[in-house]
Amino acid sequence: MDLPSTQPVFYIDQHKYASDHEDGTRIIYRSQDADPIQVQVEQHKRIVTIDEQNYTVTRTASTPIATYNVFYPQGHKYEVEQQHGILLSYDEKGNMAPPESDVLNGERVIAEGEEQYTPVMLVTAAFPEYHEKPGMPAFLFLAIAIFIYGWCTFYYEPFQRFLFWTSFQWVWVNNPEPSDFYYVMCKIGGVLCMILAIWTAFQAF
Repeated sequence: MDLPSTQPVFYIDQHKYASDHEDGTRIIYRSQDADPIQVQVEQHKRIVTIDEQNYTVTRTASTPIATYNVFYPQGHKYEVEQQHGILLSYDEKGNMAPPESDVLNGERVIAEGEEQYTPVMLVTAAFPEYHEKPGMPAFLFLAIAIFIYGWCTFYYEPFQRFLFWTSFQWVWVNNPEPSDFYYVMCKIGGVLCMILAIWTAFQAF
């Protein structure tokens, strides 16, 4: 069973995580195909535990740009900055860390010298503001509008007549009245609109 699609999620090594429960200042995140991740919240500091290894993430600045220090169990330290909505990481010498490795057959290929869990991954796991909320909620409002239009087109003859007159079809005929064929096509079009509305609603999640 997949994680709820409307729940904020983040990814570690292609594995999708979502919050399972909170225990005081501790948050447990679970994935369907990987071990759970624990995040201990201590004001501006977070301790991310993966595979019994502790990674410390500290927010050092919020303005003008959000900045974090990431400490690894082996003693490595990185700085992560949020620039234009993107998290970028730098090693202790100030060099930008390489982008995340390529994925082969669904598995991430870790380059030589690259951390198993990148600084960006750890910052993303530590701070919920970087979790993603899947779907496009605006599609739900669009789906409602399409469904109402489809229902009116299918069910209400006055609305069907309104569409006839606003379409200016009457300009091109001698007898400016909707035909039986026109009403049948309105009903078919209404059904198709309602089907489209249902499909659109699913895209919101």
